Amino acid sequence: MKNTTYDVIVAGGGVIGASIAWRLGQEGRRVLLLEKGEIGMGASSAAAGMLGAQLEMDKPGPQYQLGLESRSMYRSFADELFEETGIDIQMTDNGTLRLAHDEEEAERLRRRGVWQSESGARAQWLTPAETNRLEPLLGPTHGALHLPDDGNVAAPLLSRALAVAARIRTDAVEGAAILSYGIDGRGVVVNTLDAVYHADFLVLAAGAWSGGIYGKPALPVQVGPVKGQLLSIRPRGPLRLHRTAFAEGIYLVPKRDGSIIAGATEERDARFQRDVTLEAVYSLLKAVRAVAPELANAAFARAWTGFRPATPNSLPLIGADPAYPQFIYAVGHYRNGILLAPVTGNMATAAVAGRVWPEHWRAFLPDAAKAAQAVN
Repeated sequence: MKNTTYDVIVAGGGVIGASIAWRLGQEGRRVLLLEKGEIGMGASSAAAGMLGAQLEMDKPGPQYQLGLESRSMYRSFADELFEETGIDIQMTDNGTLRLAHDEEEAERLRRRGVWQSESGARAQWLTPAETNRLEPLLGPTHGALHLPDDGNVAAPLLSRALAVAARIRTDAVEGAAILSYGIDGRGVVVNTLDAVYHADFLVLAAGAWSGGIYGKPALPVQVGPVKGQLLSIRPRGPLRLHRTAFAEGIYLVPKRDGSIIAGATEERDARFQRDVTLEAVYSLLKAVRAVAPELANAAFARAWTGFRPATPNSLPLIGADPAYPQFIYAVGHYRNGILLAPVTGNMATAAVAGRVWPEHWRAFLPDAAKAAQAVN
């Protein structure tokens, strides 16, 4: 007879849900991982894979701390996944150049580099000539902020590795869309089309689809999809891009296989439309040519879409519901799901175990998220 009672049910099999399920399973808990599609094959596998802990952070604070913490975990995270699954997620410590397109942006980036350096991170301002010497493939710039510790991974391989690791440590059910969840006399109850499951805890980690799952308690904040379209290209000439280049409206992420991922659009009204549009492809190709003219002759490999899970203030919601502590949220990671997967796995595991969180984690609790949304 199929087991229907668990210590923890994790809803969602992307990198966040799979990371949580894997960590909980490692602690010896009986875990059920429910995924409406195929584990590891949703939005997570569509990402560019940047580990941009410093890249987009324009001020210090809990989000910056969380990103740095998770990035610092990634090498051991990758090694552990390889040991468990035999899958190399192709982590690359290649660094990132945050390019300035005018003097005003250059000044903003210089200031960002100052406070990041003062916080103990590595950040160096490069003049236009220094930027071009470092990356000759790039066109003219107004300089760049060099972030040598922001690397990247192959998102499809990370998704696959976490899927395998989660299957090893948990009961994983695919094609199991959750119809509803709630509380009954036995604790948490989760209803799918084919079964009813019970557990002591439910971790909601269904990405952009989290807001569409009916249950009590409801999500404290809205979570919805932001569609992104991306391209993969392969340089033909002798020049190669060695570091991620991030400019206004475009990023170029070089991968170990020689390809470059270019992305990504931000479409907040597209909902879950999976189509690749000519307009998006054209805008990305035009931006690639503007940033790196030498790539105009690159071979076009493919284009695809993904759906970032966004809250109104673009910050993740992580932690136990204050009124129903058996419900734990791990949603709304927006553009940083890949980066934050290791630390989110630890945060959710600590919440289930009732362990005390460090102060900077507490900024992402439901009460803090509701307060931030009210202010905004």
